[in-house]
Amino acid sequence: MAATKTETLNAGDKFALFLQKYRRVFWGILGIVIAGSIGSVLFFTVRSALQNRAIATLEAFEKRKTDLGDLTDASKSMEIQALLEEINAFAPKTFGYASAKAYSLAADIYAARGEWALAEEAWTASAKRASGIYLAPLSLYNAAVAAEEQGNPDKALEYYNEALAFSGVFPASQRAQFNIGRIHEARNNKEAASEAYRNLIEKSSPDSNWAKLAQSRIIFLEME
Repeated sequence: MAATKTETLNAGDKFALFLQKYRRVFWGILGIVIAGSIGSVLFFTVRSALQNRAIATLEAFEKRKTDLGDLTDASKSMEIQALLEEINAFAPKTFGYASAKAYSLAADIYAARGEWALAEEAWTASAKRASGIYLAPLSLYNAAVAAEEQGNPDKALEYYNEALAFSGVFPASQRAQFNIGRIHEARNNKEAASEAYRNLIEKSSPDSNWAKLAQSRIIFLEME
């Protein structure tokens, strides 16, 4: 009786048989992966192009604003209004930094013209679109200033505290903290004012001018 020869398949052979058996599934999955990769490349390419276009538009807006000079000049009111309308049309149609900066530019124009309610609205829109980048706390700070200009200290305190809540770089943080104390002091809330000033001192270097000013206000409040 002849012996039966048993062949042992190696790993390569087994994989080849597996591919042959499930080749339709394999090629289908491979097609999906390739299509997804192409789609991702196209998405980021289009996104990058849109961002570059948005930045170029912003730069053009900023140049026009600079060239206009005095934004309260009545002889330029039509040009200023035209620029403002273009910025306001552009801002909600884009995203991220470009949108935040556009709203900030609009707010600058409103503020220069003393239109504080519109400036506040634009700066809060800028803060929302900034989504954590440095423009967010700066826009909130400016919104607080606009609120104060309208005689709304409660809203101003809210904006100042929101600005201070950002963990990133915020160049005006000491001034914002001082303004919180100043508002409380103006409302004769000495305890809250002193606490705000002490927070500023604790978070500042000893040679900080804002810290020194805060210390002088604490001494003044204690003497009253």
